[in-house]
Amino acid sequence: MYPHKTRQTLSKLLLLGAACLAVSGCKIEHKSAVQQKAAAGSFENKSFNPKAEVAALWESKAVPAIAAMALDFPSLRKEMAADLDAAGAKHGHREKGEGAPWNMATTVTGRVVEVETELSAGTADIDVDGDGKADVQIQIGPVLRGATIRDILPFISFTSYTNQIDFAQLANAFNERAYEASTLKATDRSKLKGQKVELTGIFTADSAADIPVITVTAFKVLTK
Repeated sequence: MYPHKTRQTLSKLLLLGAACLAVSGCKIEHKSAVQQKAAAGSFENKSFNPKAEVAALWESKAVPAIAAMALDFPSLRKEMAADLDAAGAKHGHREKGEGAPWNMATTVTGRVVEVETELSAGTADIDVDGDGKADVQIQIGPVLRGATIRDILPFISFTSYTNQIDFAQLANAFNERAYEASTLKATDRSKLKGQKVELTGIFTADSAADIPVITVTAFKVLTK
């Protein structure tokens, strides 16, 4: 049995609980989906327009910077094999410093040996040296992944942006602009296999042995 004072306390608590349930204003509230969404978007910078920022930078600064760094892939591959960091410093950029992967610019001429069109993040494998095997892979969309275009540009720094959300949106905007500007958006992906192509693009590399996955900034199909 509970002591007398304890029984009195429990009785008061039970009465208080019953009274609370009887009053409509005394209830446990759960955040609605709208409230949760609002909380999640509380860090969104309403004044930031990533597409407008990329549009202002693309022709005037981004394209010239990429062109200045780009080297034909066979030559770049040799430089990477000899000294990855030296090749990266000459033909690319990394903001984070030593230990971070390099973002490198290259030009590629070769023949498409395989195409993935079932996925929204489509890809095409390109043979550069004529042995029938893929030397590079390019993203053909319509979804482009990664932030390598943003990250190769030396005039773009995370410290210039309000938060990680803005910085991620900027990367997406660069990918969208590249997809449109490169003419890949207008290219019939189903007819790419077997075609000879020429392109400029960016890839991220932390090893010279890996097949690069390139985000294209300029692209055209050559006549056979």
